[in-house]
Amino acid sequence: MADQPDPPDPPEKWRVYEEDKTPDPEPPPEPPKVPYGDAPPAVPYGQQQSYNPVFVTTSSSSAPKIVLLVVAVAVLGVVAAAAVAIFAAVDGGVAGLGGIDAKSPDDFEEFVDQVEEDTGSTEVFWVGLYDGYIIVDVPYTDEPGEDREVSYRWDGGGLEKSSQGTSTDQLFDLTEINPEIIDGICDPLLDLAQGATAADCYVFITKPGPPFGGEAWFRTSAQDEFNRNYSIDYDKDGNEVGRTVP
Repeated sequence: MADQPDPPDPPEKWRVYEEDKTPDPEPPPEPPKVPYGDAPPAVPYGQQQSYNPVFVTTSSSSAPKIVLLVVAVAVLGVVAAAAVAIFAAVDGGVAGLGGIDAKSPDDFEEFVDQVEEDTGSTEVFWVGLYDGYIIVDVPYTDEPGEDREVSYRWDGGGLEKSSQGTSTDQLFDLTEINPEIIDGICDPLLDLAQGATAADCYVFITKPGPPFGGEAWFRTSAQDEFNRNYSIDYDKDGNEVGRTVP
């Protein structure tokens, strides 16, 4: 056998290897499945599900806009109500809305038309022009000698029945009355009745004759600030024929 090198000397001390008992790290957990995302989840049966994403958007400016709209509507309502109130106070009211100017020639002509439309006639016993409305007494029937009457109120719409009874006044036709005489008929009385206003002056229209006689077709009446009564009478043409002063 050929010569071979001598084997190395054994080590004086053998190295001892100890086992590494440190546990291996756990694998990272899988992310949970969600019911939406890039692809819909699988289902065990049936047709594949489809998902429609829902988007919720908010706007910080929507609330102020709604508030401004509500405020604007409220302001317009107040302005409209104020305009109606001012018109009613200055011009006697709004036709059809609970008030008219009873001493306006135009409104009086409209009143005559309404009486004819609702009763079929313009014959009446008595008319009273008040602040914002008119009272009229009409015969219950068109029979000769009829003394039964029905009272109606008119404030711009249809006639509204208020009462009924009997009358001793003479019938007359409303078309006989000149509406222009009514315009300003209260002015002389207001000069006498201290503190009275146009709203305090009432105008009464009747046909002169039995049982009272006289010439007066129109009578204006008002009270002063001391509740004293004043009145002035006028004939059919608007001429003064008498007055009552405290």
